[in-house]
Amino acid sequence: MSPARMTADIDIRHELQAGDLGRIVALHGECYDSLPGFGLAFEAFVARTLSDYVLDTGANGRIWLAERDGQLVACTAIVLREDQQAQLRWVLVDPTARGIGLGKKLLNRAIEFSRDNACTDIVLETTNGLPESQQLYDSLDFKVISNEPEPLWDGVRPLILMQLHLV
Repeated sequence: MSPARMTADIDIRHELQAGDLGRIVALHGECYDSLPGFGLAFEAFVARTLSDYVLDTGANGRIWLAERDGQLVACTAIVLREDQQAQLRWVLVDPTARGIGLGKKLLNRAIEFSRDNACTDIVLETTNGLPESQQLYDSLDFKVISNEPEPLWDGVRPLILMQLHLV
């Protein structure tokens, strides 16, 4: 089946509904569980950051949810920050939906949303051990601006800060 045909059966929406935050957390837990250093502590970290997004920022930004037959298969978000900064968050494509350009499609929507909101830069935080994500960020011209060991959900690991200039 061609990538265009495979993405035709995927719906993308950005209006949050009851249960969506839990589905995002569950997708992260399921997709990352087999990776060293991720697992339950990482799932809890994602839950906390999503909670902060809704409770502390009033959901100031946008979350995109990609669904196939009602099942969440991918997501990403932009959190609008001060000083015309956007933060890319929760970038994830389920293995069953990889290789069809869905991640790039979601990130392009996030970049367009950031531009539409007069953001000058998009920043993101990632870590090592995620080569597919790193390749996607590189393909969209995100640049590493910091790569330092930091205490994260499972102990000290590299915290890679990347940035995309929009102007």
